[in-house]
Amino acid sequence: MPFSDATESGRSLVRAAFVVSVLSIVWTVLTGCAAVALGVMSGSVVLVAFGAVGALDALGSAALAHHFRHGLRHDVLSQDLERLAHRIVTIGLVVVGVAAVFGGVLRLWLGGARASSDAGTVVAGSSVVVLIVLARRKVVLARKVGSPALRSDGHLSAVGAAQAAVTLVGTLTALVGWHGADPTAAVAVGAVAFSVGVQSWRGESTR
Repeated sequence: MPFSDATESGRSLVRAAFVVSVLSIVWTVLTGCAAVALGVMSGSVVLVAFGAVGALDALGSAALAHHFRHGLRHDVLSQDLERLAHRIVTIGLVVVGVAAVFGGVLRLWLGGARASSDAGTVVAGSSVVVLIVLARRKVVLARKVGSPALRSDGHLSAVGAAQAAVTLVGTLTALVGWHGADPTAAVAVGAVAFSVGVQSWRGESTR
């Protein structure tokens, strides 16, 4: 998959895609680890799921960073690396979707209140903004460089932003006694992640 042109403009777009992938790795590793730890301590299913999305988003972004770095070195985007990165991202979407739905349903079945986590709320709140920006940037660059893998990774970042948002909602509703909001939100977001992952995989298979 050669660059769209041989000018610096084409290289700049691929370089920008590389940079946004690296930034995504840094952010999602830091916040993902923090979210999982805080979610386990506070018993928040959706916070743990949000952290898991971060870990898988980081893995997909790492594959994309390697892909675009290779492209910058050789002035061509490898179709093999593009397919590999796309599969990693789509598998991540499906796995996160299934895990979030299962965890949310289990939590609803077992019942029980969760403790509120102020630190988790801060992590989730900041992630809403950052992940929306990253997701939008990935989708825009994906269209310009012709990378379905980067577009799917943008969708994965958007799922992370959605989970961060429902984490905030879950915290607020838990304060007024509606403890079912957290696992219900996890199921809803997980179902969306699974659907997007399956559609993305099918799209790759038909290419």
